Amino acid sequence: MRAGVLSDDQIIAFLNENFINTWVPNSELGRVRSLQEPIATRRERESKTFDTTHALAQAIMKGWKKRSPADSLVLSTEFELMGRLPVNERISPYNGANGYLLFLTEALDGKLPGFREETSTPSLESDSGSSPELDAVSKDLKVKLNSERPKREVLNIFRAPGQGSQDYTVIEIDTTAFKSGGLLTIDILVGNAEPKGSFDLYDGDTELPTHGMPHEALTSAWDVPPGKRGTIKYRFDEGKVFKLGATGSWFSQKGSTNAFWAKISVEPNQAVESRKVSPTRSEQSAEDVMNAFVEAFKNLDSEGVLSMVTESAKGAFESDFEGMPEDVRTQISQVLSQIQILSSEYVGDEFHFRLRIPMANPPEVSAKMRKVEGSWLIYEVE
Repeated sequence: MRAGVLSDDQIIAFLNENFINTWVPNSELGRVRSLQEPIATRRERESKTFDTTHALAQAIMKGWKKRSPADSLVLSTEFELMGRLPVNERISPYNGANGYLLFLTEALDGKLPGFREETSTPSLESDSGSSPELDAVSKDLKVKLNSERPKREVLNIFRAPGQGSQDYTVIEIDTTAFKSGGLLTIDILVGNAEPKGSFDLYDGDTELPTHGMPHEALTSAWDVPPGKRGTIKYRFDEGKVFKLGATGSWFSQKGSTNAFWAKISVEPNQAVESRKVSPTRSEQSAEDVMNAFVEAFKNLDSEGVLSMVTESAKGAFESDFEGMPEDVRTQISQVLSQIQILSSEYVGDEFHFRLRIPMANPPEVSAKMRKVEGSWLIYEVE
């Protein structure tokens, strides 16, 4: 332990901030049979006693794993067992420094790691009841993508920094192998603990902020609720290194932690362009048009937005995005990057969907689509 997870400064800081740390030799509690008599003799000689009936001693003894030489135990202030990690059984997802940090976090969140049958996966179920496949998940803080391996999955934790601050868990994403650029997509699932998650994508050379708004972020997904999913998409013209910063929402309790899973992938520009050229407008599904509309809206693409609405609905979207001052346009674009699709469904021969638009009044917008001359168009927004 001392040469492994306890040599990690992040873990030491987390332990010192959230726990009263101590250790008890197994022999002192009578666990090593061959030492029971010598220890009893020593205590009698030194006139020292050791009360194994004390609630703390009883909780430790209750938490022992049979045939385990050492166990990491988490106990509540009422001496209730909250987590157990046998030293010889630190398997996925609890292996390595990040895995040990996940173990501690799950214990604090009441998930009883080590006392459930399903200890091989963290609590990352979404609201639909599905969870990601974690067998091949990496807990590394560096992800390198290339044509042979264009997708990687990462599991880690984030901490809520408090209002106005940033406390990032940083994942480095290397896409330099994609010389002609591509579309970087990061699908995120937040764990079921209390804090919401906020995720910011930066250029690799950017010095990440510790306070204030993340103005230099390329794009973001903010305030993703526990058990919910968020997505970041960013198109780049040439291969480069990015930084993904994961942190707790400003509106979550300071210091609270949660897990997150991220599937990081790149679709090379050549493949993206060929996919865009092949289908005609009439062949696009309602879902395709909805997604294209949301992307155009995020990018302040007036022409793109207006091409997907009927004449009668254009009045709701006519804005001179191109004529805006650059700083205003940048700020608005950053806010709109947080647009989320809340729901979508076919209703008869129509397609309806709902969006959440940050800082809008009201924040949720409903849109209705129908086919006009063979193409899906938005005809009503409310």
